[in-house]
Amino acid sequence: MRCGSGPHSLSAAEWSGEITCSAGKRQLREDEVMVTHHLDSLVARGNTSDVYRWGKNEVIKVLRPNIPKEWATREAETTELAHAAGLPAPAVLDVTTIDGRPGIIFERIPGPSMWEQMIADPQEIPRLSSLLAELQAEVNATPAPSGIPSLIDALRSNIDAAQPLSSFERAMGHEALERQPHEAALCHFDVHPNNVLMGPTQPMIIDWFDAASGSPAADIVRSSILMRQDAAEGHLPCSSPSLIDFVHDQYIASVVRVREVDDDLLLSWEGTVLSARLAEPIVDSIRQTTYETLHALNASQITRLGSSLRGVAPE
Repeated sequence: MRCGSGPHSLSAAEWSGEITCSAGKRQLREDEVMVTHHLDSLVARGNTSDVYRWGKNEVIKVLRPNIPKEWATREAETTELAHAAGLPAPAVLDVTTIDGRPGIIFERIPGPSMWEQMIADPQEIPRLSSLLAELQAEVNATPAPSGIPSLIDALRSNIDAAQPLSSFERAMGHEALERQPHEAALCHFDVHPNNVLMGPTQPMIIDWFDAASGSPAADIVRSSILMRQDAAEGHLPCSSPSLIDFVHDQYIASVVRVREVDDDLLLSWEGTVLSARLAEPIVDSIRQTTYETLHALNASQITRLGSSLRGVAPE
């Protein structure tokens, strides 16, 4: 995640650590050579990592101590694949460790996030929302490169791990997932305005950890969920409910303008994506509202199914 509560400044004198350089390797190794290096200013803080300046033209994304080390390797690999496919993704320069904490060195993209621009000038929201929809469409129009994991497999695993779900709700999630077509489009699965950096030459999409091979409809649904009032806390900070609603509505309107969408297909992905989200490390308030939304959606689907079986229109 680009920013959990907005950018924070922190001087190198206040935060330093020993760096283990991996000599250009993409996997963390036990025999890496130790060198001492001082981190520069903190650029952003997210739910699972912190991003610092690293020299003149790079940043380093350092995972939190409780985050699995292999997450760094996975994000580095998926970002490299997107970059190699010609998509607006930053270059990956190295994978390192800092006091046992994995880190990824990326090229630095100077410029604010799209979200920061939206906050600074709300009149720009329609234009920027259209740009966001176009960037996502560009990603989804790209066949998933070899090595990108399956979205359906990832969602299936998350539904299994989602503790709040009852056995019935879990079964509904799996059943809905198995009905979906197995598509092979590249999905970022974390597209929102704070994951786009407005670079000097072009906007860049960051945070490719969740990238997967799957359905563009699922990618759109995921973005819609992340840009709703009940889910935006943390990754879209410093906003009001009315602003969040406006951004979400402009995003959806832009998606409809940019490409053809099937409303029924989008709805069919809603419950599955909500169910899988409950396995993520989200705050309790978001977890509760996500579960309540899922519960209401499941109830409405059961009502529609019962009405269909009886041959009457649902109320």
